[in-house]
Amino acid sequence: MKNKLILSVEKLQCKRNNFILFNCISFKVFEGGLVIIKGNNGTGKTSLLHSLCGLVSFEGKVNWKIEKKKIGYLGHHMGLKDYETAEEFIAFWKKIYNSKVNSDKIIKFFSLDKFLYKPIGALSFGQKKKLSFARLLLLESKIWLLDEPFSGMDNKNKKLIADAIKRHINKKGITILSTHDQTKLLNIHTKQEVRIV
Repeated sequence: MKNKLILSVEKLQCKRNNFILFNCISFKVFEGGLVIIKGNNGTGKTSLLHSLCGLVSFEGKVNWKIEKKKIGYLGHHMGLKDYETAEEFIAFWKKIYNSKVNSDKIIKFFSLDKFLYKPIGALSFGQKKKLSFARLLLLESKIWLLDEPFSGMDNKNKKLIADAIKRHINKKGITILSTHDQTKLLNIHTKQEVRIV
């Protein structure tokens, strides 16, 4: 049985101050699909993700085939408060999202228990990023848009993030991500690349 079409993008174009960042980008994403956006710095990878979220103006068509009120977006700014503990952060977002996800399983998966009661301001960049991924899992969104999810991570944590993405895709979710990294960790048969030049 063919997977359901989730997103259709046609001739997408984004401008900033009358400068065209990218032009005529088209692709389709089905359930269980992975799209990797590649391009040099300044080519518009983040703007492409923001266009899909509806955060910036664009020309062309972005047609979501499902209700998109819950898009899981993870960007460079992780929205963390230095004075909160990791435990407080997880409890807050679990309540906000009215999430039915077992937070103990998320804590175990990302090894958050090692720093659960520390102030977030005392955590490393990699620990903060794992905490942001915990929030993403609590959202229970079918749609993940990830801006450079592997940046600043060591090899062990890159594999952990890749495993989280694979689990999401295996549950028929979709992931659209930008990356400078090699994508060998994401050896998924539904993978397609969109290159911005």
